[in-house]
Amino acid sequence: MPLLPLEAVRPPLPSIGSFEGASHAGDEAEAQAANPSANLAAQGQPERCYALADHARILIADRAAFRLGVQPGSTRAHALALAPGLVLLEADAAREARAFEALALALLAYTPKVSLAQSHTLLLEVGSGLRLFGGVRALLAKVAATVADCGHAARIACAPTAWGAWTLAQAHATAGAHAARRFHVLKDSTLARALDALPVTLAPFAAQHEHALTQIGCATLGDLRRLPRDGVVRRFGDDVLAWLAQARGESPDPRAWFAAPPSFHAALELQARVESAEALLFAARRLVTQLAGWLAVQHGGLCGFELRLEHELASRHAPRTSSLRLTWAAASRDAAHLLWLLREKLNQTELAAPVIGLALVADQVSEYAPPTDTLFPSPEASDASLAQLFERIGARIGEQNVLQLFVEDDHRPEHAMSARTYRAPARRQAPRKSRNSSKAGVQAAAQEESAPVQSAFDLPEVPLPTQPRPAWLLEKPLKLATRDDRPVYRRPLKTLTRTERIEAGWWDGEGVGRDYYVAADDQGRMFWLYRERIGGQWYLQGLFG
Repeated sequence: MPLLPLEAVRPPLPSIGSFEGASHAGDEAEAQAANPSANLAAQGQPERCYALADHARILIADRAAFRLGVQPGSTRAHALALAPGLVLLEADAAREARAFEALALALLAYTPKVSLAQSHTLLLEVGSGLRLFGGVRALLAKVAATVADCGHAARIACAPTAWGAWTLAQAHATAGAHAARRFHVLKDSTLARALDALPVTLAPFAAQHEHALTQIGCATLGDLRRLPRDGVVRRFGDDVLAWLAQARGESPDPRAWFAAPPSFHAALELQARVESAEALLFAARRLVTQLAGWLAVQHGGLCGFELRLEHELASRHAPRTSSLRLTWAAASRDAAHLLWLLREKLNQTELAAPVIGLALVADQVSEYAPPTDTLFPSPEASDASLAQLFERIGARIGEQNVLQLFVEDDHRPEHAMSARTYRAPARRQAPRKSRNSSKAGVQAAAQEESAPVQSAFDLPEVPLPTQPRPAWLLEKPLKLATRDDRPVYRRPLKTLTRTERIEAGWWDGEGVGRDYYVAADDQGRMFWLYRERIGGQWYLQGLFG
């Protein structure tokens, strides 16, 4: 990361490509809210850009400042004359270290073996995961996207050895004169040729021995390797030959791997007041990306997290902090899914005061087994996809508006199911005899030998329904008129089944005593009726398809 010292103290800005391919207007609004510099440029005002400087000169300039002519080594006055919107920042070693470790935490999503190296370089041992991520090219693209989401610019290289990849990455960062070189090397023989052609000034010991290397005419690593070993040891020590052997894969190179903290709590100082909840998403993206890496190395999933907001005290009554609690049903560690839910939550949130800091706390971590690739999809995978769909709908329209049907242990049909707020995937119920969606529990029914006496009338030859209960129940039973002791619903009805008696509800004061029948009219339409045992009144309860 050649710009890490500047990126650590610069306010969060969207990286190039972060919002390309926006799927809906929300992404575009997020990009505009997170990038005020583009809005200022569109209004004719000086474009805001950033540079790291000491008391006299520019040390590092960002891409926008570089386009305007600001170069490292320029005086502060000259840089401000070239870029009126330039903001000069001072280096902060503590923030730089935190940003470095935060990126290492995010990259744990691809391998548990991440090493912190000098010159703001991270080394990832990825040989065992190439097939998992679809090969080298796909993995490099994913790593580059994660680095960009964390707000950093990177120069990426790969090689069979750690020092080989490190050296190629340094060459990539200074690729002005070496733009045609290869920085992705997969074979040992290719790595040896690539290293021999690189300038010796890229080696980690070059600054210490630069004058001596220049005096003996050593310009490339190949020149250094071809020198007599005894003379190199006498002049530069054993470390130079040891480094060359490790870079070429001729000797082992043990590494100390980055250790993730046992619990997750990440914070981010915005350094600029944010007044809209939508604009917070870009900054929160960094925290969620770190969370995904931490969950991957912990082999865990998450059912919810808390986003804490630190407010600017604009008034005496403004709160100092507030929080957004986000929960979902099935455990997940998919950063894209978590960001989607967070976006919808933020879109429905009104900030109490401008925000100057964020913190993300994860405290609902559980064991998580990622789905496996199988020839045929498993029912568990379908349930997980359905759960994510319901979570997204709930995030968009409100959790209280996503309802789930539950069966109840009640014999009365109108109380046999209930609709409650969706919380978890519906459990699979074992099949039961004589059941459908309109009835649950153990049905208390008594069969009588004879139906009520009714006058006969012709019915078309249609079979009885295959299910004893209709799927369509009326919201409220409809009271029916009678004609010649026969219930009438638009047309006279004739019962086709024996009596099924239901007596229940005495315990809650809504007791019922009913005799149920399947009935039909002269056109073959089927109905579900009951007659009250006390009073003899007929009611229509449901319709058969």
